[in-house]
Amino acid sequence: MTDPLVTPPAIDVAPARSSAWEDVLDIFYAPRAVFERRRDGKYLVPILVLCVATVAVYFLSQQMNDALRDVELARTFREQGLKPEQISQATAAAAKFSGLAVYILPVFMAIGAWISGLMTMLLGNMMGAKLNFAQGTTIAVLASMPELLGRLLVGLQGLFLDTTTAAHRYSFSINASRLMSADTNKWLLKFGALVDPFVIWGLVLTGIGAYVIGRMEREKAAVLAIMIGIVGTLLFR
Repeated sequence: MTDPLVTPPAIDVAPARSSAWEDVLDIFYAPRAVFERRRDGKYLVPILVLCVATVAVYFLSQQMNDALRDVELARTFREQGLKPEQISQATAAAAKFSGLAVYILPVFMAIGAWISGLMTMLLGNMMGAKLNFAQGTTIAVLASMPELLGRLLVGLQGLFLDTTTAAHRYSFSINASRLMSADTNKWLLKFGALVDPFVIWGLVLTGIGAYVIGRMEREKAAVLAIMIGIVGTLLFR
């Protein structure tokens, strides 16, 4: 007979399988379980979901996107010393290419995910993680979902606010840069954009992913997430 006082040996139970769509939804409330399921680094379907969702969010918030694009181009051209009539012409020319966004956005999102994945792998392995490129990309893709939700909320403001009052590209954002004036230094605006609940949420997910998939210590995973946030700001924001 089995002695009831003897603890049976632990048995490794494989994480339950789920679809990529389920993982994209579950990442918002059960991130650790999602990363457990994605230890194999199979990121192809999640990155396709990300690209499709990005295009959908772009169309849903196109009014806001157009307004912020124009104000940011005007700001850039003023810094380059262009005259008002030249700025108007350049902005009109740029608007003609906005129709190409549906084709360009998925490409940029995929490239950005691969760069972030490479960065996660390299920085993580320098700090003791055990990550390959596919696993790093998986973490980067899944951790970007909250920020995508944040962009949707920003875009939907265009239905209620006067978008012509925008001073810079962060004027309707949900971060500290929203409170800054039009003449604020661009680098201060970039780093102000880090003080954003959705960006912070994404960095927390990055840390969880590094902890679960990369088997990092909690403290090192947290430091990695902060480093990813800083480097990502320099490269993408």
